[in-house]
Amino acid sequence: MRDASPDLVVNAAALTDVDGCETRTDEARLVNAEAAGALAEASGAIGAGFVHASTDYVFDGTGPATEETPASPLNAYGRSKLEGERLVARGRPDALVLRLSAVFGDNRLSTKPNAVTWILERLLRGEEARLFEDQRLTPTYAQTAAECAFDLWAARARGLFNVASRNCLSRVEMGRIVAEVFRIPEARIVPVPLSSVALKAPRPPAPCLVVRKVEETLKRDMPGFRACVEHMRAAR
Repeated sequence: MRDASPDLVVNAAALTDVDGCETRTDEARLVNAEAAGALAEASGAIGAGFVHASTDYVFDGTGPATEETPASPLNAYGRSKLEGERLVARGRPDALVLRLSAVFGDNRLSTKPNAVTWILERLLRGEEARLFEDQRLTPTYAQTAAECAFDLWAARARGLFNVASRNCLSRVEMGRIVAEVFRIPEARIVPVPLSSVALKAPRPPAPCLVVRKVEETLKRDMPGFRACVEHMRAAR
């Protein structure tokens, strides 16, 4: 950081393998908590601003969550990210922390799939996409997250903000929208319950983020999921 002398540091790095975090708890804590706190302190030491990306998995998913909803993570990933938020706030009280959900978009730097590209790749190959029918999310388009990070910082906003699409959708509903937008006929979407998969980590059933605060701060509506997927398709 001293060599680069940035004006602003944005930490989007994380160990996001939810099941992996259950068995690699020490690594999850190092990456998602301790490293985040160290980055926040290092940015302060050189006078740079700090933006940190967090997650909706800090909640138990029993209902829609605002920035004031008490955090209650169900798994090691959520606990490590919540600890990261707290270490960032301790090291940099003026930091901006964005809670995101199921971040998606085309990744030109990595082949790692995300919430949408995993669905899209399977459907384009004519394969089944087995999607949870009983978990609801407010997916975050990567471009929306980036725009909000810089616009909130420019507006001198600080503290916690939920940044996501306006729609609380099941994974099945997400899949159907992806198939419609990308015009995939006879898309093989198979609804399944969470209980049908042997997951190491429990998932919050409906960690739907309420985005009223960011909309009021930036004086614009967050986009809907379909509009984000349409933008993704047009940008290819």
